[in-house]
Amino acid sequence: MADSRASRKYQVYFFLYLAVICELLIIIVERDDAELKLRRERDQLLQLTKKIVTELMETTPVQSLNGSNQMEVGETRRFVIMLQGIGPEDEVTIPPEIIVSRGGQPMQRLKLGTDIVPVSDQSQNGKRVFAFNWRAPSPGVYEFKGESSINRLGILPTGEVKIASLSFPYEVIASLVPDLPSRINEFERLEADLTVKVLAAGDQLLLNGGRMVTAVGFPATGFVEVQGTAAEKVRINPSHGSVALQDGRLLWQGRFEKPGSYTVTLDGRDVRNAGALSRSQSQFHVDVRWPASTSTTSHAFAGEQFRKNIAVAGLEDRTQYRWRATLDGGMIAEGKGTMAAFDLGKEAAGKTLVVDAAYDGRVYPVATDDRTIVDSRFTYTVLDAPARIRNLSFSRSGEYPVNQEFRFDAWTCGSCTQENRRAAENVSVDAASANGGDVLDDYLTEPILDADGRIVGTRVKFYLKGRVARDGEDVLLTLRAGDTVEKIPVVIYPE
Repeated sequence: MADSRASRKYQVYFFLYLAVICELLIIIVERDDAELKLRRERDQLLQLTKKIVTELMETTPVQSLNGSNQMEVGETRRFVIMLQGIGPEDEVTIPPEIIVSRGGQPMQRLKLGTDIVPVSDQSQNGKRVFAFNWRAPSPGVYEFKGESSINRLGILPTGEVKIASLSFPYEVIASLVPDLPSRINEFERLEADLTVKVLAAGDQLLLNGGRMVTAVGFPATGFVEVQGTAAEKVRINPSHGSVALQDGRLLWQGRFEKPGSYTVTLDGRDVRNAGALSRSQSQFHVDVRWPASTSTTSHAFAGEQFRKNIAVAGLEDRTQYRWRATLDGGMIAEGKGTMAAFDLGKEAAGKTLVVDAAYDGRVYPVATDDRTIVDSRFTYTVLDAPARIRNLSFSRSGEYPVNQEFRFDAWTCGSCTQENRRAAENVSVDAASANGGDVLDDYLTEPILDADGRIVGTRVKFYLKGRVARDGEDVLLTLRAGDTVEKIPVVIYPE
């Protein structure tokens, strides 16, 4: 009896010991899971910080120098210096200076206060504007070189790195931007150049319109270069379109309603004089293209990244494209360039997606076929992404032994790029012989992972069973993934 009681006592101790061990194991697992979560969140925060810093570093201020690039001797023109991309707390640490050179030799240095003045009514948050007047001294080609400096990027007295209105620990930015010291010097200095040709009065009038590429129905524009006199003193009668003075230059504009190669003739005259020297005729060519798109995007799918190339033939400058996306009227994304790309949430299913695109600030023509043109507005009803059954290891009506291993992959995606693929739901297999018997033995599933370890699909392996006639037996395989069903007949033979 005593031995029985002792045995029961030790059993109690043993189970208490096991409970303590299990509790410790649970604590260890929970601790490891918490550490893994913290590391994942830390990595995500680091990636977000790197993205923010990279975008701030790449969004650099610019300086531009604008004005007429052709003058006559003795003329005085106004030139504008513009600093753009400046933050609300950034300061112009070194004001703009202009060095005027001819033949590589500096001739003048224009400084703020004596030659250059700020234009306060045009300066605003993100922009500073300065102006100066310059008188053309003698014929020749003059190079204007402008320099200035701002404190958008620098080292604060505390040792932190200043980027626009934000500050970061030096060690953080140095780890993300290895060449930080040289980048600071690079960002501090802004430069801009302009070439001005000064002509002697009475030179031969010459016109040059260059060559242009445009799309059917879109207003084409191009500057007409003038030699021999100032642009505002020239009147041009074009054979197609119109010519008007803009910012000291002559701008041609025209529209063509059919594709082809067109020749535009420019008849020009200097309004001051008469005679052969004051008249000129020139031609330029316009290549007009049918505004076809190379995009194959025909649907939008919930839970995926939407991508559409909004460019069309004839409108070739990729930097002139802009786009804006709305979902049931609410804006969800906008951007620049020819690729409209953004994520659609799963809740977007059934809603209306509209992508409004513009070229050079205007709606542009888009060909839907070889005869029809519509405006650059693309409309989609967002669909649920369908399940896909792919990579079958067997073919329709193929012949296989009963012990064959069969395989296929299943995933869900509408636009099946790698980032859009995800595992399908309700994946299963059925196998029925011609007489109605169930010949499915077993099936196994395993996840398909991408390079980042994300589950992007399911691989299914299945096996058949049963006695099979020597001359073969017809079997119908039914594969299911989500709402997708594929029925595949095969012929099964004995082993």
